[in-house]
Amino acid sequence: MTDLLTSDQAAALLHVSTRTLRQLRQNGLIRYIAITDRKILYRPEDCEDYIASRARKASECPSTNRRTRRTSTSTSSSTVVGFMARQAAKQNGKR
Repeated sequence: MTDLLTSDQAAALLHVSTRTLRQLRQNGLIRYIAITDRKILYRPEDCEDYIASRARKASECPSTNRRTRRTSTSTSSSTVVGFMARQAAKQNGKR
């Protein structure tokens, strides 16, 4: 028979609080054994499976990759228009 872990032991194994462990269980993210409605135990292999399911591989953010730089492909020049000039153009267009 497999040794079963209490909520405190499983939380310590996962390095989370018992409250977080309860939320993981309620969201269906970790398997558990319900001995009774109030007595919940965890198998060590289920905790290890949860840890394995959370493993991620870091990926480099493309915006910080030094090999690729953003370049402007636009050949048009932009013009800054002041707020008052824009308002005057709107007023002239309405009349």
